[in-house]
Amino acid sequence: MPQWKLDVTGMASKEDSKKLIAKGEEVSGVRMVNANHETGVVVVTHTADGFDQATFKAAIAELGFNS
Repeated sequence: MPQWKLDVTGMASKEDSKKLIAKGEEVSGVRMVNANHETGVVVVTHTADGFDQATFKAAIAELGFNS
């Protein structure tokens, strides 16, 4: 499955990472999200079709994270 890596700001703790992962995995086409609050790196494993990067960014922005 394809992966997409992005840098995210606003994650200050492991709990923030967990919130981002939970919200991100609700987005259509997302299969798995890994988020490292120390580095700000997020890796999204998604389907080849049906996944929209802008939708993912909007979902995590609702939580106060920036990408």
